[in-house]
Amino acid sequence: MYITMPKLHITHTLFNTAAIFGVGLVWYDFNKKVYERVSHLLDIMWCETDQETEIRRREKEMRIIQEEKKRVEEEIKRLEEKKRIEEEEEEEAAGKTD
Repeated sequence: MYITMPKLHITHTLFNTAAIFGVGLVWYDFNKKVYERVSHLLDIMWCETDQETEIRRREKEMRIIQEEKKRVEEEIKRLEEKKRIEEEEEEEAAGKTD
């Protein structure tokens, strides 16, 4: 009764090692991509993007411009009304002196 050692086939061992290594690389790459995608989606969900920030800035500028335009138009109307009242007073004063 001799105990014999199993024959070691180098090609078989190399093939198995390469297969395990290849599957490991694919699994690692897949997990890395999943991690990157999930972290990117979480960042997008919690943070504003540059485009959203730019849109908000432009909306704020437009509101300021519209408010300034409205203020100027109201000031012009007020000055025109004041001028009209002064002209009427001058006409009344000129009419009384005649």
